Amino acid sequence: MRFVSPALKRIVFPALSRSGYLRCSAGVGPTIVTYHGVLPAGYRVQNRALDCNLISVDSLRQQLGLLKKSYNVITPEDFLHWLEEKMPLPPHSVLLTCDDALRNTLTEMVPVLHELGMSCLFFATGASGDETSSMLWYEELYLMLLEAREPITISLSEAGVSVGGIPSNKQHASWWNLVEQLSRFDGELRRNFLDQIGEQLGLSGNWRERFLQDQTLAGRFLVLDVAGLRQLVAAGMTIGAHSLSHPILARVSEELAWREISESRSVTENALGQAVWAFAYPFGNPAMVTARDVRLAEQAGFQCAFMNTEAGLAEKTNRFALPRVHITGDMSLFEFEAHISGFYSSLRKRLLGGDP
Repeated sequence: MRFVSPALKRIVFPALSRSGYLRCSAGVGPTIVTYHGVLPAGYRVQNRALDCNLISVDSLRQQLGLLKKSYNVITPEDFLHWLEEKMPLPPHSVLLTCDDALRNTLTEMVPVLHELGMSCLFFATGASGDETSSMLWYEELYLMLLEAREPITISLSEAGVSVGGIPSNKQHASWWNLVEQLSRFDGELRRNFLDQIGEQLGLSGNWRERFLQDQTLAGRFLVLDVAGLRQLVAAGMTIGAHSLSHPILARVSEELAWREISESRSVTENALGQAVWAFAYPFGNPAMVTARDVRLAEQAGFQCAFMNTEAGLAEKTNRFALPRVHITGDMSLFEFEAHISGFYSSLRKRLLGGDP
């Protein structure tokens, strides 16, 4: 059975949402929702696989409007106080989070949050502590492969990487294989490898310029610099850490994992001049995060840490492996409610015998 089937999306979820059943089926504890940004006005999708994690501003407004009407959106500080057993939460509580701190979170997302009187917990990488903006390295790598002429051949002897003759229909799989292999190295060395890849693909030295200079492309691909991060705080938002350079933590040594986790906290605190109490694992599914990484997040002094996989949060579980509902660009409003209510998760478990 294909999940989610068209019948579920077009018939079952809408009927259950309109009847109020989904809201009534929501668990006792809070649901945590995570976004990855909002597509800037005028942006043309570069590649479906590349852009699928971002949603339109209209979808964001509809989703948050539904939450405002039928659920209780709590502040990040309320969530922290609940974790610390300092206060109860109302039923059907929802915490909003957003990973990566792209520029569009400030220009496109914050205005909608203000419009509806909501706040969000934004997770920023160490790059947002810099004076200049940059791209997430794995998205930059994807763009490089899209820019390159076929056939694609890459050889990085120092990294033990050698791929050749990549056809367009294998591009995504090859990209992910490179992400896994390059995650093993620290951010500086990984940056050197990306430069070598650009040269081997025959890209011009200024190929990034249009992504830096065009305001729409910059809004889509650049992360906030330190000034932008401070603007998020001034807008009433809360900032958490999202590692130094966004590697797959499960692929790195314990020493490097500790640096990625602990130093991301200190970098963000120094940039903002305030305490940072929350961490979100990069990529964040069980294949990308190990028990070691969960232990390190606690040792680094965070109060909690978030995964990027969905499960019910009917009661407090491990506060350093908190599940979240990952919102994607192709998710309808009714499918959105099926997820945040926990109905989707429980249905999938019953039908397929596994977690989403």
